[in-house]
Amino acid sequence: MVNNRRFILSGGLAFSEQRDMNKLSRLAAEGWILESFAFLGYYVRRSEPQQLTYAVDYNKVSDSDRADYCDIFEASGWTHICSEERIHIFSAPVGTKPIYTDTDTKVEKYAHLVRLMKPFLAAPLFTLIMFALYALLQSAGETTLLENILITAGALSLIVSVPILMTFTVAFIRLKRVKS
Repeated sequence: MVNNRRFILSGGLAFSEQRDMNKLSRLAAEGWILESFAFLGYYVRRSEPQQLTYAVDYNKVSDSDRADYCDIFEASGWTHICSEERIHIFSAPVGTKPIYTDTDTKVEKYAHLVRLMKPFLAAPLFTLIMFALYALLQSAGETTLLENILITAGALSLIVSVPILMTFTVAFIRLKRVKS
């Protein structure tokens, strides 16, 4: 039996957005068309080879506005492929005018991503607070249950905080580069 679906690893859209889109385009030319997001990557399905360009947009879109949102892109030749939370991937035949063509739209794209990431910066702040409280209690001498809870919460929060900080930093750097 031939497997008509496979998993493709992502480099992380924050770090390798264009590389991922180029990879998906190469796969489409080989007959593997993007189907959906997956944890740490994408699912592609076997199809006729196609010459496609892929693009990503970061936007919070409610379910009730999704059709209108996709219609805007469709009017420019782009087809909505999949969405996950605030990340949306579109495809179009090679040669279609890019979604983001000028500096202003590129600035808006990355400014929007930076705005989306700001609430998540609470996790690194929480991590710092947990470690600061732990350090204060540690200086008191005896190890307590509260100290163990603080260090555990801080460590778990750190695991979440590192990718958040990395993603925010990359988005912020991209925004600054596009602006200059």
